[in-house]
Amino acid sequence: METIECKNVLTFSQKIPAIVNKKRISKLSQLIKGFPVLNVMGTLEKEISSIAFDSRKVETGSLFVAIPGLKQDGSRFIQDAIGRGAVAFITELPLDQLSALGLVSNGLTAICVEDSRRSLAWVSAAHYGHPSRSMNLVGITGTNGKTTLTYILETLYQTRGVKTGVIGTINYRYGNFQAPASVTTPESLDINRMLADMAEYGIQDCFLEVSSHSLALRRVAEMHFSLGIFTNLSRDHLDFHTDMDDYKNTKKKLFQDNVMEKQIINIDDPTGQEIVNETTRPTLTTGIDHAADIRAEHCSLSKTGSKFTLKTPSGSREIHTRLLGRHNIYNLLSGAGAAYAQGFSLDEIQQGLQAITHIPGRFERIDCGQDFSVVVDYAHTHEALAKVLTATRALTLKNVIVVFGCGGDRDRGKRKEMGRVALELGDFTVITSDNPRTEDPERIIEDILKGVPAGSKKSQDYIVIADRKKAIEYAIDNARSGDLVLIAGKGHENYQILNSGTIHFDDREIAVNLLNQRMSCD
Repeated sequence: METIECKNVLTFSQKIPAIVNKKRISKLSQLIKGFPVLNVMGTLEKEISSIAFDSRKVETGSLFVAIPGLKQDGSRFIQDAIGRGAVAFITELPLDQLSALGLVSNGLTAICVEDSRRSLAWVSAAHYGHPSRSMNLVGITGTNGKTTLTYILETLYQTRGVKTGVIGTINYRYGNFQAPASVTTPESLDINRMLADMAEYGIQDCFLEVSSHSLALRRVAEMHFSLGIFTNLSRDHLDFHTDMDDYKNTKKKLFQDNVMEKQIINIDDPTGQEIVNETTRPTLTTGIDHAADIRAEHCSLSKTGSKFTLKTPSGSREIHTRLLGRHNIYNLLSGAGAAYAQGFSLDEIQQGLQAITHIPGRFERIDCGQDFSVVVDYAHTHEALAKVLTATRALTLKNVIVVFGCGGDRDRGKRKEMGRVALELGDFTVITSDNPRTEDPERIIEDILKGVPAGSKKSQDYIVIADRKKAIEYAIDNARSGDLVLIAGKGHENYQILNSGTIHFDDREIAVNLLNQRMSCD
């Protein structure tokens, strides 16, 4: 856990200019070679200078891939792409429906395929020289722990003196490049471009968070993984997936549909057990409760960190870490398993795990010298919230005050579950907004209130304050010596998405400013 010490001005990492890819020219026939196509109109013997799936990014000599989006079909933008200089395009539309475009007379090439998304992954990998085949690409999937695990792996490898890259929820970073992440797992074109960048920068190890959305939308298709890691599965993203079975089966696709040399699987999770039972691939299992290849024994949790015995097929080591909570022991086990599978010695693993100091927005403590604790965490599912609230009990014997909300335009079913968990495991709960998006915040809160346990009383056990800043202010103003305030849901995020647009909003900054005000008044 990182402790943020208060200053009058608190700043966070800024965007660093990107590395520039060298210009690549590919023959269209080579890009599409081996991919199943339904029809072709025009010549494949063309030079392609770039690939785009957004017509606004097309330039002279581009191949435009029209992919069906969640809101708009890319085929609607073929004409725009041609006007911007595209010399070829890939579409799922039958080519006889495109006669109005004058393909032959304009010297254009059209390729009809069954799956544009898969074709985008295929041609992107080919255009950038299949970078995943020549590097150590580690794919991480699961409901919780993906981001924490990228930081654990990054520290493990860097402790060994290895340069690394990360593509994940918080940001994309490698070499001198760092940019805020727009989505957890970018489109296949962007991933391949970044992997090619890393290779040019001399980076051979990349840790990629793989979301269920990206698996469903084939963003990691045609990639070669040295390792695949499964952390856990609990309810999430049911606004996108039809049900939990669909969500689970989509997560499994990382291990079923990709070339993967080895896999690291949390055997304590029922879905992890299924993955192990269904595979013949070399596998290392991790766990605490079940017999596993990489196992934690004699676990001890405290307000300063955790201790456990790391047991491996090659021996044991005692691990002392600043990361808090049983859930982080699972994350450390996954990191240890990955390092062990790739030839790290036990001494290197021990040194790397113990070098980890903090994960941004994950159990991040704000310390302005106050006599109570303030912790910011990304927990935005009921299971994640339960794990974090359980971990807070090692930090205080007094009251735990929970501030949380639920995102709009997302799975409504988890809202009441989060309300139940907060009221059952916290001592007092401030129910507020998260990222309401296009939904009415009051409606979201009504869904949360459906989970309030029988016997809980308003004002005594919980309060509703829709304005998130005022909710955090209420919690901090009412905290007493020895209490702990947990601000959950947004973690590292420095924005809030409202119906009127996106505004700057960082729970950590808000907490720092409010604590400074309180301390100056005391």
